[in-house]
Amino acid sequence: MGNREEYIDKLTARLKKWDAEIRKLEEKAENAKTDVKAKYTEKADELRAKKESIQQKARDFREANEEALGSVKKSIEDSLTNLTNAINDTFAKFSNEDPEK
Repeated sequence: MGNREEYIDKLTARLKKWDAEIRKLEEKAENAKTDVKAKYTEKADELRAKKESIQQKARDFREANEEALGSVKKSIEDSLTNLTNAINDTFAKFSNEDPEK
């Protein structure tokens, strides 16, 4: 059971990191002009939904029986990769934009 809890702890730490990144995007949205604000807000909402999906999978992982652990963990890892790429792509895309213009 220890490995399961260690995995959940590491996952929780990663999700907190990504939550902070999403909050940065939301802050940019708050300071952006109307037309850009919609893009920032939409991307922040998409990223938050992905993060919340991973949180649900983490709950499933915590409750999964031994046979299901591998597939649930794979699903979490795939979702984490997807979220990581989405956050990196979003910040790369918006890093060149001035949200106040």
